[in-house]
Amino acid sequence: MEKFFGWLFTCEHIFTLATVLLSGLISWWISAAYFKKGNRNALRLNVLFPMRRIISEQRSWKNYKILEDTSKAHDAKYLTKKERTALTAFLSAYKNVCSYNYSSVCAESLFSYFCYKLEQNGINTKPVPIEIDDEIVDYEVPSDLLYLRDDLSKIIEDRPFEYDEEGRTTNIIKDLFVKYCKRFYSNDKIEYFDDYSLDEVLKKAKNRTEWDKKLASYKVAKDNFLALKVFENN
Repeated sequence: MEKFFGWLFTCEHIFTLATVLLSGLISWWISAAYFKKGNRNALRLNVLFPMRRIISEQRSWKNYKILEDTSKAHDAKYLTKKERTALTAFLSAYKNVCSYNYSSVCAESLFSYFCYKLEQNGINTKPVPIEIDDEIVDYEVPSDLLYLRDDLSKIIEDRPFEYDEEGRTTNIIKDLFVKYCKRFYSNDKIEYFDDYSLDEVLKKAKNRTEWDKKLASYKVAKDNFLALKVFENN
């Protein structure tokens, strides 16, 4: 045994052993590097690049489902902790805004303003009783009044308020308010947009403010996700 160790630790054999070990470590490092590179390429090809394509399309529940399913693909396991965190934040933000419809949100804000102006003028906006077992449990607006939202949405689609030249969009909405007020409530003259402009009504509306916050959060999450270095290697 002593002779064996003596032989093993001679300079010549120590050098040979070190060379073999070093060669093995280099081979292992090269193999690991190629393995990691292959996994990362698969991640880009099968997960990240398809997601980037979907992100460039119009937001929808359908596209959210595709993004969610893609994020659970086999190659997604090669995401780093930082990348996984950014992806999770992005998906959460996308889910919150994928049902956003610009004209519908504006219409809801304008409908709320219409009801507010009626109430300011002493008009009860919910005169229709809700009965359960012949007992009145609550009151609601006339059912056909809800078509006002659709009409408002159509106006915003055709004439975005940002391009309200000479107040034409405002006047069209005023005329619509007068029409619905006369049909369901009163012939009394009510001044609309005398307290707030059309732009102010939409900006002050609670639901618009909430959507603006959601959209701002979505933009940050999307930018952070797409800024990951893993997207840079094409």
